[in-house]
Order: sequence, then structure tokens, then C-alpha cells
Amino acid sequence: MSKNEPGHVGNRRPCVLGIAGSARREGNSTALLRRVLDSLSGEFTAELVFLADIDIRPCAGCHSCEATGACRIQDGMTAIYEKLLEADAILLASPAYMGGIASRMQAFMERTWPLRKKQLAGKLAGYIVTGRRQIGMATGLMGEYFTRLGVTGLPGVLGFAFEAGEVERDSEALAQAERLAADVGDLLRARSVDENTMLAATAQKE
Repeated sequence: MSKNEPGHVGNRRPCVLGIAGSARREGNSTALLRRVLDSLSGEFTAELVFLADIDIRPCAGCHSCEATGACRIQDGMTAIYEKLLEADAILLASPAYMGGIASRMQAFMERTWPLRKKQLAGKLAGYIVTGRRQIGMATGLMGEYFTRLGVTGLPGVLGFAFEAGEVERDSEALAQAERLAADVGDLLRARSVDENTMLAATAQKE
């Protein structure tokens, strides 16, 4: 694909960042996330971050980021902050645990507090939640999180499964995953066209 075609902004391919919060690498929420990323990877840069592989400590509640704009805790989140700022779309996937989300995902979300002042505003965002029966407040937590970050939230994916691989039998969840991938792709293409048009117009003025 030429850098001037939809799907590129100048010399850069739009990036879709997937964050998997499950403790199981082959868990159901991660499987749906991989499905979405695989659908987008041919045209866009798609990256999966598996939180279980990363040392992320809980928020210390120290408020130091109020003064510095950055978290003082030095751990695996440091690299993730950079990925979040560079991404054009952010997808979060988590199983529902005890009516909420996985602890790794919760820690990740808490640690993005330094980014709450609209640093991620305008980025696309979507969630994937899987659970056995009672999902509880998991989807609501994801939606509220997107609202606080000021990102553009897309319709989420909800899958009903327990043991690894069960979500592959949830036809509705699979359809929702396909829809999420399509929505992200369509919006990134549209944004690429708009931004490339602006770049071209600016170049002509110069």
C-alpha cells in the first residue's frame, strides 16, 4: 500500500494497540482480541500487550503526577504510556471476575491516571469482556474509563464463556468482534484520508 493511500497518514501507518488483561494467554477475552487485531493487521500496525507478562504495580495514590505530569513508579507501565500515546486506537480485553474486571486490567487502568487530562482525547477505543454468566459491572467499568479519558468509545464486545476456547462457540460474540474490527478500520481509513488531505493542502501552500 502506498503511503498516500487510505490507511496511511503521511509516512506512518495508523496503530491499533490491544491490551489483554487475562491471566491466561489463551483465554477467551484474549482470543477475541486477537481476532480483532488479526483482522486489522494487514492494513494497520497492530500490537498486543499481554499484561500478565509485565510488572505493573498498583497506583500509590501519591498525586506526584499532578505536579510532574508523569507517574513516579518505574515499572512496566513506562513503556505502555508511550504505546498509548502513539496508538490511534486502543482495545482493552478482560474477563469478568466477581462482577468486575481482572486485577491486572484494573491496575493498568488506575495507572493511566496521569493521562486523564485529555492526552488520549480523540483516539478510538473499544472493549472486550467475557464471562460465564453474570458479567456484573465489567462493561460499565470499561465504558466509564473511556469517558474519563476522553477517547471515542465504540460499541463493545461481550462474550459468554468460561473454559479456554468456549467463546469460539458464541456466534454473537464472534460477530461483535468482526463488527468492532470493521468499525475501527473504517474510522481509521476515514481519518487517514482527512489528515492526508490536510497535509497535501499544507504542502501546496508552502
